[in-house]
Amino acid sequence: MREEIMDGIRRHIQPLHGLETAQILEIAPGHAKISIEITKNMLNLYGNLHGGFLFSLCDMAAGMSTYAYEITNVTLQGNINYLKAVNSGTIYVEANALHKGGKTVINQVQITDEDGRLIASASFSMFLFAPVSPGTFDPQ
Repeated sequence: MREEIMDGIRRHIQPLHGLETAQILEIAPGHAKISIEITKNMLNLYGNLHGGFLFSLCDMAAGMSTYAYEITNVTLQGNINYLKAVNSGTIYVEANALHKGGKTVINQVQITDEDGRLIASASFSMFLFAPVSPGTFDPQ
């Protein structure tokens, strides 16, 4: 994969505070898998991983999976089902494209814990803009 594409994919994990422990485990067109070690600043007032944080992780993984097609994209729609609370350890966020059309990609995203138990399941529709061109992410 081109280095500029990998740079764009890595930028998906920068916006959220607390992602210092995030690691990209797998990336390919239509697929992304990341791991995140849970820290205290990710927990809600009940001591569990915050639902908004989980949603954001799913959104980022769907964007990474879609960006790996070398196409700029944004989230068109997302939904999530929270299935199990978690408050420690490492979680895994995996996005897989179910459909790639001319203007959209549909991703199924699952979050599991260290034991493979399903924490959350989500679906994201990504709107496609244009192929990534050199300089797309120039910070200047």
